[in-house]
Amino acid sequence: MGGFELKGYNGRTFTAYGQSYFNLDPNFVQLQYGTPVPVPTGTIWQPTGTESYFGRVDYSFNDRYLLGATIRRDGFSIFYPGKQWGTFPSVSLGWRLSEEDFMKDISWINNLKIRGSWGKAGNNGNISGTNAYTTYATGNGQSSYGIGGGENTVTSGFYQSQLGNPNVTWETDKITNVGLDGTLFNNRWDFSVEWYKKAISGLLFTLPLPSTVGGAAFPVVNVGDVQNTGLDISTTYHGRISHDLTFNITANVTTYKSRITKIPSPGYFDYGASRDLDIVRNQVGHPISEFFGYKVLGIYQTDADAAKGPTYSGAKAGSFEYANSNGDSVIDANDRTWLGNPNPNFTYGLNLNAAYKGFDLTLVFYGSQGNKVFNYVKYWTDFYSTFQGGKNLDLLNKSARVTNGAVTNPGATLPAASFSQALGSSTVSSFYVENGSFLKCRVVQLGYTITPDAIKKVGIDKLHFYIQATNLFTVTKYSGLDPEIIPSLNVNGSTTNQNAAFGIDYGEYPANQRVFILGVNLSF
Repeated sequence: MGGFELKGYNGRTFTAYGQSYFNLDPNFVQLQYGTPVPVPTGTIWQPTGTESYFGRVDYSFNDRYLLGATIRRDGFSIFYPGKQWGTFPSVSLGWRLSEEDFMKDISWINNLKIRGSWGKAGNNGNISGTNAYTTYATGNGQSSYGIGGGENTVTSGFYQSQLGNPNVTWETDKITNVGLDGTLFNNRWDFSVEWYKKAISGLLFTLPLPSTVGGAAFPVVNVGDVQNTGLDISTTYHGRISHDLTFNITANVTTYKSRITKIPSPGYFDYGASRDLDIVRNQVGHPISEFFGYKVLGIYQTDADAAKGPTYSGAKAGSFEYANSNGDSVIDANDRTWLGNPNPNFTYGLNLNAAYKGFDLTLVFYGSQGNKVFNYVKYWTDFYSTFQGGKNLDLLNKSARVTNGAVTNPGATLPAASFSQALGSSTVSSFYVENGSFLKCRVVQLGYTITPDAIKKVGIDKLHFYIQATNLFTVTKYSGLDPEIIPSLNVNGSTTNQNAAFGIDYGEYPANQRVFILGVNLSF
């Protein structure tokens, strides 16, 4: 098989405003009948295009030895000339052991196959059409100047709006996997075991730059390499208790380990916005998006405790006590350390489907184990020094109470309520890091199908009633709204950066709303 694909995208907008209409009847509301509001605005999106050539060949010998190979040649118009094209091959091999003569006498094996594959895939990151170029713009508040000494006159000029990067090119994913698939015991038990490795090179990312480069928007760059490895295991049992009662049970587990293998000097970059420091440090040898900050040891119980040993300016009774990670004489940014990994050790699922006569039942469970969540919502709810209103009751019940330089409630876990909390509420610390493991009941559905004989008289082939509940319950120790954090649509100003700073709960609307549905399926 061979193919060719061409995709293009462009767009523009025009916006104008009017007000003070004499009549708000929709039949009369037109721009020319109102008082215009200057100035009309417009936007032009840089046209983008992708051109692709691809081919595939599949070969099977005796239904035992399987070969599949593909190759793609992709070009992306946004990359600078000389960087636009990439070639991405892949190959897969399979050996159906159950078709070999030496397996024919093993009756309890219905199908057994060993497989493996290797391939490269390209990702262009949906970067903007002007990423390769340094651009300029004009605006009254940014590029108008009082040139010539006129008191009430300004001259419109230009300012640098974006820094260009002509060297950016395709992000490349190299994926390797080896697996074993089987069907056993008269087709009652299916299983699949697969080891995988995904190596991402030239990760597309909007890298933070120092303030000395100016206020222009930063470009997307190829910043480094990341490697993910793991094991996928899934199994299904098809059961029959009687002629009328059947069921299927499917379970799956996926292990996951992330490691950054390459980043330009100094070997790390910080990311993930907060009111103080970046929340995440991406560093060679560590998993992507690992939290980095101060480790909280507890609450200083007296002013004397806060004044002795390594401490920080403003520390007193009722303040957070931080670990002196580097062993010097002061608590500062050099004492930040690793706080938690948002990547789970493994995820798992369990599906149950059962049928008895006309009834059917479906249960779907999903879980994640070992991941941490940075609950940044607590910045607004758990500290007196931040916004006034909408506070957590913990602020009342768990804040330190200080009298004459000493804490009077030793079990306090929050700093004393104060407008000035020194190195407290605003800084990135282990206070925000929580266990994000969870088990969710995603779907429970009970249905009943009326037999065809009872409904064919009215022209209906099938009539199925059901009641369904989604997100029925979540088992977790996480104190926020939902431990399954959906990446923010805009992380540090760029949608290309979602994979570099995840597991941070900024208070997005959760995806665990409990919904109940009554439904009817009809077939005529």
